Amino acid sequence: MMTFNVTKITKTFSSFELRTWDPEGVIFYGDTNPNDDWFMLGLRDGRPEIQLHNHWAQLTVGAGPRLDDGRWHQVEVKMDGDSVLLGVDGEEVLRLRQVSGPLAGKAQPVMKIALGGLLFHPSNLRLPLVPALDGCLRHDVWLGQQAQTSAPIPTSTRSCAVESQPGVFFPPRAHAEFSLRGEVSSASFCLDGLWAQGQRLDVDQALSRSQDIWTHSCPQSLGNGTDTSH
Repeated sequence: MMTFNVTKITKTFSSFELRTWDPEGVIFYGDTNPNDDWFMLGLRDGRPEIQLHNHWAQLTVGAGPRLDDGRWHQVEVKMDGDSVLLGVDGEEVLRLRQVSGPLAGKAQPVMKIALGGLLFHPSNLRLPLVPALDGCLRHDVWLGQQAQTSAPIPTSTRSCAVESQPGVFFPPRAHAEFSLRGEVSSASFCLDGLWAQGQRLDVDQALSRSQDIWTHSCPQSLGNGTDTSH
């Protein structure tokens, strides 16, 4: 999270380059008061979405091209008088008028900006979304000030210099937990391949495994009625 003294802000724009394959999540969130003066730029269905809530306006609007193509895109958000402008790759894709006031008039002198997340519960958004965004920022400038560190979104140990492709990657010692509903539940999934320590694993040669695993084929449609007699 970054904090700014609004009385000392001289440039009312932020810009950065974004790269992601993730179609939904928060790029950045900012507020002077999470109850009545906040702003969010995120992605929904891969396209930019702005949500804001202040004394002048309360709105949710999406615009611009899809950004979840794994390429670097230049993004700029600018406050111009009572307007908020969104630019993507050098083109203005959205202009919202009569939605803002001068920074000097803010009731609170401190502005907080969070990357890749929110400073309140997602249900407080005007239109909730899944906030976590798997992506990277670089060359970021916030309100005319260069950020001290350029971190992935969300902050993690992976390098943004590594080329990526769509998929789910579990590095060593990583894990994920899911909350499933009142009844017995299970999950089915297919893998293109299974690799460990640089070697492709043949599941047929596993020391032990469930006998209902299909080791070299996958049904085109996964469902409760899938025959697992292989």
